[in-house]
Amino acid sequence: MVTNGSGGPRAFWEREHGSAPASSAAAPRGPLASPARREPTGLRELSAPPPTDPAQPPGAPAPAGPPARVGGAVAALVVAVLSVAGPALMVYLEYWFFLLAVNLPGIGFGIAALTRLADPAAVERYIRYTWACTFAYAALFVLFTIPLAVIFAVMFLLTY
Repeated sequence: MVTNGSGGPRAFWEREHGSAPASSAAAPRGPLASPARREPTGLRELSAPPPTDPAQPPGAPAPAGPPARVGGAVAALVVAVLSVAGPALMVYLEYWFFLLAVNLPGIGFGIAALTRLADPAAVERYIRYTWACTFAYAALFVLFTIPLAVIFAVMFLLTY
């Protein structure tokens, strides 16, 4: 295994991310050849202000974006609301006890996650609560549906 030059493992790990290896013609060859290293950047480059939007007036505060987990909170709320479809179908079929399997706590936690966007820790916590309620109510729906399916199958077999 060759470990020198631009194609060796050491050169791979020592070059900066996103940069391509030097061409093989320019690379020094030999047992002690090492890859070209770039000098560290100065503090001036690191402390430069971020580029500003030309449409924004100078002195105006930079626009703040949404927290990173707003999409997760919206997804958890949408799934919690969609989980009402199963119990709604069963209520339509006149099995009223399926109203016990409506995910009201999950919907409430999803709404709470979206109303507390300023506190990322609370948003994360409420997202976890929303998903936990959604999975618990899905399991509860299955537990209600299995006996109903067994009763339906027994009644079907007894009538024919």
